[in-house]
Amino acid sequence: MKNKLTRHVLAAAAAGLMSASVLAGCGGAAGSGSSDKTSGGASSLKPVTLTFWSCGDKASAQDEVLAAFCEKYKDKLNIDKIEFNYVSFGDYENKMTSLVAGGDNFDGCFVADWMLYSKMANKGAFLKLNDLLTQYAPDLYKDYQDNGVVEACSIDGQMVALPWINKKSSKPILLFRKDLADQYGVDYSHLDTIEDIDAFLEEAHEKIPNITTFESGFPRGNTYSDVLAIMNCKYEMDMLNYHMFTDNFDTTLVPVEQTEMFKEAVTWMKKWYDEGIVSKNELSETDTKEFANGKTFCSVGLEEYAAKGKYGFNVSGAELGWAEPYADNKFRFDSPLNNAFAINKNAANPERVLMLLNLLDTDEEAYDMFMYGIEGKTYVSESDGSIGYPDGQDSSNSTYLDWFRWPFLRSKFEKPSGDNTKEVMEKNNEWLSKSSLVVAPLTGFNPDTSPIKTQLAQRDQLYDEEGKLLLAGIIEGNDIDAAIQKYIDDQKAAGLDDIQKYLQEQADKFAK
Repeated sequence: MKNKLTRHVLAAAAAGLMSASVLAGCGGAAGSGSSDKTSGGASSLKPVTLTFWSCGDKASAQDEVLAAFCEKYKDKLNIDKIEFNYVSFGDYENKMTSLVAGGDNFDGCFVADWMLYSKMANKGAFLKLNDLLTQYAPDLYKDYQDNGVVEACSIDGQMVALPWINKKSSKPILLFRKDLADQYGVDYSHLDTIEDIDAFLEEAHEKIPNITTFESGFPRGNTYSDVLAIMNCKYEMDMLNYHMFTDNFDTTLVPVEQTEMFKEAVTWMKKWYDEGIVSKNELSETDTKEFANGKTFCSVGLEEYAAKGKYGFNVSGAELGWAEPYADNKFRFDSPLNNAFAINKNAANPERVLMLLNLLDTDEEAYDMFMYGIEGKTYVSESDGSIGYPDGQDSSNSTYLDWFRWPFLRSKFEKPSGDNTKEVMEKNNEWLSKSSLVVAPLTGFNPDTSPIKTQLAQRDQLYDEEGKLLLAGIIEGNDIDAAIQKYIDDQKAAGLDDIQKYLQEQADKFAK
């Protein structure tokens, strides 16, 4: 996910009993030994190294913290080392796909409904977890059951990902450089509709020199387009992010390209592309932090930035402004899969991963150390129970506190920390209580798609080749209606009818 909306995430884990032959078939038992037991203490466990993959950048104190964690909980887990490997958001999917295809025995990785999960889960890349959860992470499994997230993370009745249990919505929020708007006299008093946004971008483009006016979202985490996400708000259609299908929160699936909101998104983007409001090189841009790096005036992000009133700018004097278009319109809560963790089908140590995750779900002291680090070195405990930066550290130079830990978040243990202060958490919770934010009927919809895998591959490829160009505002011949109709016709020729029929059948079953 190109983090605007992200640039965030992670979740947690599972357990259950498996026979030695099943574990061998997973490619996982050899590394840890299928004789591992949760009741025998460290003496019955072989020492192992756990290897994880995630997006983002490695925290400078991560190795030190995790080494101390492994030593402290050696009697419970007998983990010698937890090895975290990081890949940039833009390269993550390709890296993980190639690792699994090559039979690598890494233990687990970050996944999300917007990153990797659908592509990999339906190819059988992740370990089936129900039995393992029962044996090795029974407390965590009960938490999943009590919170009603099992189905959202299951395929054919088997959990294949370990979600976080946190309330969140990725409703798009407009972010802009308030310092520049104030300096050059750009009016931001009304940003309620897409027409307001257009007028705002026009004025900023005219007045503010030497900067791209709007970063429109490629590559990024809204899967398809930030502008299309804003249209989801306007038209109150579910931002399902599933192979370019949507619905009116009624489980009746419609290809996105056949909706009026798609046409409007393309129309706005063409206007802004032609006027130079968005970069002509948007599709080839590799900097995933353009807004933070001061290259763009306006972007799209999450409400959490608005609650904090700040952004991780790498520009001196930069100040955040924000607005919520269509503030009272219906929008979905994120799926539990918005930040999750999956165990590789070839994992060397699946049982030990689940034991670790169960510990983090039941032991607050272990959770605090894994998530916040070493007290006095990577964080300090404040008198109000919050977690603060040590002297000399803040969000710009934190050695550990702000690492990409989302998949492991547990609301029952989560504390105000760093920039996520008690006040910010209260603002987030107040925003999340809005009646316009709803649980979509197809939250977690991710059926077995093997019967239509060829057609889906063609659909996704056509999006990359044609749909993405449309949503970037690049229209050959300048006839928007003709360009969209060609895309619709090409999708139909590639098997759209088969896809829609099959997915609708699966959606109807899921809804029941």
